[in-house]
Amino acid sequence: MSNNKFFVGIKNPVKTRRLLLNSSKDVLDALKDFENFENLKQGKAKHITELKKVLDEIMVLNKKLKSHLPKSPAKSLPKPARASKKKGKKKMPETKMKDVASKMDIIESELARVEERLQGLE
Repeated sequence: MSNNKFFVGIKNPVKTRRLLLNSSKDVLDALKDFENFENLKQGKAKHITELKKVLDEIMVLNKKLKSHLPKSPAKSLPKPARASKKKGKKKMPETKMKDVASKMDIIESELARVEERLQGLE
């Protein structure tokens, strides 16, 4: 074969080039999104395996804790008798509301103290 060159005429070459470039851009965007998806998928798999390891460690530590706790029969608390339902709602007196609020404050402060101790251990 000889080096004959054939040229094909293209109508609106600028428009055709623009369409080809836009198509190429869309393909590259799709590939970029696919790569991002694959990275997310790998990260998710990594986090899942890490979570499984942590859960296994928690289960082992829980078993150790149960083995160190004293074994005693569990006592079931007696269930209170059900009272008949009344139509009206009882309102707590103001003093009881304050007592409940102060108890909640005490519990929250205890919880904060325990969390500080836990962070001190870490």
